[in-house]
Amino acid sequence: MFRKVLFIFLLVIPGLVLAEDLSQEQIEELLAVKIRYARHMAFNPSIVRAVESQNGQQLALAEIKRRDDEWKNAGGNLTELIKNTTQNPVAQYFQRRVENNAAIDEVFLTDNQGANVAAFPPTSDYWQGDEEKWTASYNNGNGVVFIGPLEFDESTQKTQVQISAPIVSRDQTVGVLVLGVSVDYLQGKR
Repeated sequence: MFRKVLFIFLLVIPGLVLAEDLSQEQIEELLAVKIRYARHMAFNPSIVRAVESQNGQQLALAEIKRRDDEWKNAGGNLTELIKNTTQNPVAQYFQRRVENNAAIDEVFLTDNQGANVAAFPPTSDYWQGDEEKWTASYNNGNGVVFIGPLEFDESTQKTQVQISAPIVSRDQTVGVLVLGVSVDYLQGKR
């Protein structure tokens, strides 16, 4: 079902040795536990059902972009859209994962267009469909695990690596789950 794992790793923090000194196999080994964790979460029936439910709404791209603008312009206020996305049962499940695992900074879930289904904590925008973490993992419907670069994340205000795992239902990629892994975990401060 998973065809390959794509790795894009950039060295962006002084003192943290990753891409230049480690082979792809070593990087994969370093993140292997969290990759398995993301894949496992992506098969959770509640998560799959939530994605399928939103996909069933067949949101127009114009509506997704309108929601994205609303989300980005909320100015930290808890709008109905943000509340519905960050306080639904799947988001509450994500919250427990983040609060009980110091290695995880965030978890969010998208539909087949990259629109948020659930998130904890709130993402910096609603639409992920124009971002590499989503496009590479969704992979035109041929879902793959994608490991993004080590970078500072605006929504969590932390440096992390995002692991994107496809949500699969009946052998079809229907969405993407993104797990933000803390730089502390990568430095061995698990």
